[in-house]
Amino acid sequence: MSEILIANASGTVTGTHTVAATTAPVRGLLPAARANWMWLVGAGLIGVMIAYLETFDNDEVNKSIKEWGDAARLLGGDQFGAAMAQVPPSEGEWDFDDRDAFELFLRKLGAEINSLAEAFNANKDTLTSARDAFNDAVDALVAALVPILIAVIASVALQAFPATAPIAQAIGVAGLTASVAVLALVFGDISAVFTAVTAGFGSNNRFAFVSDSRPGWAAGGTDPGIKDIKIDWVKDSSFYR
Repeated sequence: MSEILIANASGTVTGTHTVAATTAPVRGLLPAARANWMWLVGAGLIGVMIAYLETFDNDEVNKSIKEWGDAARLLGGDQFGAAMAQVPPSEGEWDFDDRDAFELFLRKLGAEINSLAEAFNANKDTLTSARDAFNDAVDALVAALVPILIAVIASVALQAFPATAPIAQAIGVAGLTASVAVLALVFGDISAVFTAVTAGFGSNNRFAFVSDSRPGWAAGGTDPGIKDIKIDWVKDSSFYR
C-alpha cells in the first residue's frame, strides 16, 4: 500500500500515513450515496478518480527523496569533501612549480562537487514539496467530499415520498455537480504541481557554480564532464569509507 513515511529530524521513521487511509471515508460513503438516483453513475466515476489518486506511490517518492539527500550529503563534507581535504600533500612534500596548477584544479573540482551537492539538495527539496502538495490536495478533497456525500445520503429517504422526491433529486444533482467541481480543482492543482516538477528536472539550466569553477575554464573549450575525472587516492580506498 502506498504510504508516506513520517520521520523526525534524525531520519528515524516514527509513523506512516497512507493515501488510501486518507480517502477511506470517501470510499466508504460512496456505496450509500448510490442510493440517490442521481448518483447511480456519478458515485462510480468518483470512485474511479479516488482509486487513481491512491495509485500515487509515496514509497518510491520517499525513497527518491532519501537518495537525493544521501547523495548530497556524501558528495559534501561527510565523505567526498573529507577525502578531498586529504589529497594535497604538505608544502614540504611538494614545493615544485606545478603545485599551484594542481591546487587550482582541486579548487575547481571541489567547486564542481559542491555545486552538484547543492543541485541534489534542490532536487530533494523539489520532490518533498511535490509530495506534500499532493497529499495536501488529497486532504482538501476528502474534507470537501465527505459533507457532500453525507448530505446526499441523508436525502435518500426523501425519495420515498412524491412530495419530497424532487428535493432529493435536487440535492443529488447539486452534490454531484459540486463533487465534480472539487475533483476538477484538485486534479488541476496536482497536475500543475507535477508539471512544474517535470519542467524543473528536464531543464538545461546549470546550478549556480561558485569560485572560478565555470564552463569554459578548460583550454580550448574542452570542459571535462564529471564522469571523465579520475582521482588516484593517496591512501587505500578503505580510508575514505
